[in-house]
Amino acid sequence: MRIIAGILFLSLLSACGPKTNETGTEKKNTSQSTTCEGSPEIAVYCGFENPEDLVIMPGGAQLLVSEMGEFQVHGPSGLTRLDLATGSRMDLDINWQPDLPLWGASDCPAPDTELFSPHGIDLIQRQDGAHQLLVVNHGGRESVEFFELRSSEDASNAELLWRGCAVPPGDPFINDVSGLKDGGFFVTHMWDKSTAFPVLVAKLLAGTKTGWVYEWQPEQGFTLLESSVELMPNGIAVSEDNNKIFVNIYMGNKTIRIDRETGLVDGEFEVQQPDNITVDETGQLWVASHRHNAVEQTCTEAGVCLLPFAIVRADPVSLESELVLEHEGAPMGYSTVALKVGEQIFMGSAHGDRIASFKVSD
Repeated sequence: MRIIAGILFLSLLSACGPKTNETGTEKKNTSQSTTCEGSPEIAVYCGFENPEDLVIMPGGAQLLVSEMGEFQVHGPSGLTRLDLATGSRMDLDINWQPDLPLWGASDCPAPDTELFSPHGIDLIQRQDGAHQLLVVNHGGRESVEFFELRSSEDASNAELLWRGCAVPPGDPFINDVSGLKDGGFFVTHMWDKSTAFPVLVAKLLAGTKTGWVYEWQPEQGFTLLESSVELMPNGIAVSEDNNKIFVNIYMGNKTIRIDRETGLVDGEFEVQQPDNITVDETGQLWVASHRHNAVEQTCTEAGVCLLPFAIVRADPVSLESELVLEHEGAPMGYSTVALKVGEQIFMGSAHGDRIASFKVSD
């Protein structure tokens, strides 16, 4: 078990770590310059930069895209859109100084906008009808940024208005966020960010649980969810009624379900190296699963990452899961998110220039 955990952990380093494995031999880099051509099963939409996370915009005509800086490098990046009718990338303007009340913590200052570097995102409709986008930001600090999304009915015109932020306590290295109807949110903390990699590896090999989930509420601030202390929590989502929390435990090869009333884990299902998790309109769970050999494979060079991946669907009540897609090679690899839109599953990646989609049967 410890050996497996160590190998899986190296996958976290594949995007930014050295190009040799622990034996000193050269890793095989699986980044390739791949033309923007799909396959009979998978369509691609190019022109993006590391489109790590996706959400559906109001009206369903576009996707809002988080373009992530390389893992642990976190260079400045941004938020864009995918127009589903044309398959094209569209800009998304941000107003960083709107004259509006804050939704975040009252003592949280605006970020350095030149360093803004998004990661996980979530879009919900607040009780007052406003559309709230939450963004994990690594640029200059670890924070959750609040935005209001305003758009025309067909989403041809869209703008984000900054509405505040919240900074987790301690030494956070956060990953994904899920908003709540009451104005709060859940965010995953992977490990203390200043921890040196050799120390972190030693902890994980010893089975030390380095991460957890925080709940944030406007009045209480951040509260650690005790049952979520695990081997690197990654993606997170909540049920439509906000009563259940679903957390991907990347190093634990599982997705856990936490009952919000009791605060206890009341179920789980196995899935290899689960990254992001989404909930579709019927409540079904969709998980992007990494399937590469982290010791022998990496994606550090420019180009499309073609590491193997799988897409898993699970029932939120029974937690029975099924493999929907398993893929390796062109036109896309290293999927980090699976988002159902109608009959299509859209996938993003933390390394590459494209979003991809495939048709799924219910």
